[in-house]
Amino acid sequence: MKIVHLIQHTHWDREWYFTENDSRTLLYYFMQDLLTRLEQDSALGPFMLDGQTVVLEDYLQVAPEQRERLQTLIRQGRILIGPWYTQTDFMVVGAESITRNLLLGKADGEAWGGYMPVGYVPDSFGQSAQLPLFLREFGIDCAVIWRGWCEHDVPASEFTWCAQNGSRVTTAVLPWGYGCAKWLPVDAAQAAQHLPAILEKQARFSLTGNLLLPNGNDQSPCEYAVPAMLDTLNHRQQAYRFERSSFTAFFSALQATGCPLPVWRGELLSPKYMRVHRGIYSTRMDIKQLNARLEQFVSQTLEPLLAMNGRLGLPYPQQALENIWRGAMKSQAHDSIGGCNADRVNRMVKARLCDGLESAQQLFELNMAMLAGGITACREGKKIIVFNALPYERDTHVRLTLYTPQPDFCIVDEAGVACRWQLLHEAPQDMSLIVQELANSTTTTWYRKCDILLEVKALPACGYQTLFLQEGEAAGFDTASDAIDVLENRWLRLALIHGQLTLEDKRSGQRYPGVLRLVDGGDAGDNYNYSPPPEDWKISSDGCLTGRHGVRGPLNDTLTLTWRIPAPRDAAAREARQCNAALEVTMILILPHDQPWLDVEIEVNNTLRDHRLQVEIPVGVSQAFHFADQPFGLIERENQPAALRHWQAENWTEAPASLWPMQSLVMLHNETRGLCVVTEGLREYEIPAHQPETLAITLFRSVGWLGKPDLLWRPGRASGMALPTPDSQLPGLYRAHFAVLPMAQGQNASFWRAVEQWRTPACGYLDTGWSRFRTNPHGLHFPARYSLLSWDCGLHFSTLKKAQHGNALLLRGWNPGLTPLHCGQPVAEGSCRRVTLAETPTGETDEVVTAGTPVSWLID
Repeated sequence: MKIVHLIQHTHWDREWYFTENDSRTLLYYFMQDLLTRLEQDSALGPFMLDGQTVVLEDYLQVAPEQRERLQTLIRQGRILIGPWYTQTDFMVVGAESITRNLLLGKADGEAWGGYMPVGYVPDSFGQSAQLPLFLREFGIDCAVIWRGWCEHDVPASEFTWCAQNGSRVTTAVLPWGYGCAKWLPVDAAQAAQHLPAILEKQARFSLTGNLLLPNGNDQSPCEYAVPAMLDTLNHRQQAYRFERSSFTAFFSALQATGCPLPVWRGELLSPKYMRVHRGIYSTRMDIKQLNARLEQFVSQTLEPLLAMNGRLGLPYPQQALENIWRGAMKSQAHDSIGGCNADRVNRMVKARLCDGLESAQQLFELNMAMLAGGITACREGKKIIVFNALPYERDTHVRLTLYTPQPDFCIVDEAGVACRWQLLHEAPQDMSLIVQELANSTTTTWYRKCDILLEVKALPACGYQTLFLQEGEAAGFDTASDAIDVLENRWLRLALIHGQLTLEDKRSGQRYPGVLRLVDGGDAGDNYNYSPPPEDWKISSDGCLTGRHGVRGPLNDTLTLTWRIPAPRDAAAREARQCNAALEVTMILILPHDQPWLDVEIEVNNTLRDHRLQVEIPVGVSQAFHFADQPFGLIERENQPAALRHWQAENWTEAPASLWPMQSLVMLHNETRGLCVVTEGLREYEIPAHQPETLAITLFRSVGWLGKPDLLWRPGRASGMALPTPDSQLPGLYRAHFAVLPMAQGQNASFWRAVEQWRTPACGYLDTGWSRFRTNPHGLHFPARYSLLSWDCGLHFSTLKKAQHGNALLLRGWNPGLTPLHCGQPVAEGSCRRVTLAETPTGETDEVVTAGTPVSWLID
């Protein structure tokens, strides 16, 4: 006899083709019905509320008076909540966001009376190889997933799943989804005819006689008559024993069988049985970039600044930060961040991220102003505060905007030594738009607005130093720029030869011709999936260069290139081979004098529809695998998935295309040759089938439908709803930013240090004395130079923040590569102890950190 574990639940999308306002209104009536049914029938339950506590938050917004009823049922274990705050995506959302999602979900669950200790991930578009790591760090040893699994990866629907560092969780797959047993007949005779087909499919890949029967669906109410109907079936047949159950009870029963489970290491992105929608990595790339910018700014700039200021005596606005994170997480749910929504919803997703960034930037400005206000100037001039979040001292360049009425200015350090800087851009500025006190003036005050790059030496570890802007003084060094044709420093050389860019690594002598070639092709897909037209017509930047201008400045070399690329306006024009529009593209290539990377900024005026724009980077390395980053780790992937050879014959739900997600980095290399691309918010790359030695970075794609049927790479029904989404064509100006790093000696320590330097810039603040808002002086005094702590090791910095509970600080780093690293202990005032991502004691004392492993310290 097989034991069938009935899991009654709902899958609650907060937004999709409907808005969060729609779902919150529905939630009021859904919860009213659920609470009443459970109170009236003590035999009902448990009912699982989709594993995310945000549902409770939403409900209390419309029914705060129901808190006590709800909390009683949660404490009784009849409503199961958590462990997540929202059902996040795992492929394009960052590691700190995933960590905070569980941290806030855990805090919510504990406040409500307990949470489900199961990593329930019912609808994420693919599964990260690091999911077991996150769960085990929070004391969770079981996971339930749906999308991404197939028997070609692991032969059973129950298995042991190992993360990169060896963290293990027992995992169960819902092979036919969380809605496979929705809307069951309540008549036992009818159910007896209906259920066997469902249960046979559920048992197809199962190793034991324990089967999961998920009874629920999207925004579906509790099917309260089902348990009694199954009780009746228990008396009418002997093949199955139906139990009112939970995932926790299922895993206990699975363990009791003693059945050995197969082991799987890696991610799960197979679309054999269920679509994983690989196109979401590049859908609404503007939203992806904004999310990445918010994640990075809050975790690696704002929180470290607030942590430092807190130790100096300023208040730490913990609730304000939590509000920012909660707002971001509402935009990081699988549909939301995927961009596979109605246009109205995507606007709401973007607005939440903009709100979070606005709040974060205001916190930054006010805290830098308060910091500057406590520093006594030791030089003439306006104070410039330069902050370094990284826990080691470094020399760096900082972008800074200055407003000055003077034609000349000098920036000096505490000793009066002039600092070098380079003018990036200058424009006149009406100061009444900047300074509140001038807003009502009858005269206009014009200043120079100067965007500069400032060289800073020996910037303290996790700290700041003070410089001084002296207006009307000569710069103190030669600021002249020279016209050039070639960019060159001690490591690299970039030349434009016959309209093609060639990058040379002077360390190894390796040359990379044809880099940064723009290629525009058709996209016949929708918000879920890229799909090539039946006969694509690709247009490149070859022969379309209209302008070039090279400059050698004090700190870097710059080459500005402009293209006008004739191209089809839309799908119809592409099919007709008609170039009736053009892409106007500007590319700014920057080669720092003191760093081994090429910085790339691209601006596109997008007037086209139904297309995808990529930048191709030929590497010239012939091998079967490459590497990309994943949350707190690195993953090795096939250049061309083997499943491409048989997906059509096996009727897969979509093509296992060589379109891959990344956090920010992809590299293709061997021992002597290779290139790495590090991006700011770009989440998708491809290794084209006909160009296996090329990295193609997707800049963006333009599509006009939420869902379309019968795509070339996704046959059959439309995903989602067949709704027009004209905003997803991304009309107007679009910008992208990334760096190219040649890999002369593979993944060595200097390479990883360069990667971290690029993606974690220092920041500056000019204390002009002007402000939109006034605050009273705090009366504190700070040194002109300060370092909170240091932790100089090979780990990459993840965050520094106040602990979730108490006044300790939480410092986190992670091993980004493939080899173990020695981490040592931070040097700081106060005691240091190792903790988990959940900020609980770990007892770990080993200073050798395995690949793909985060290390967190509490500093009292």
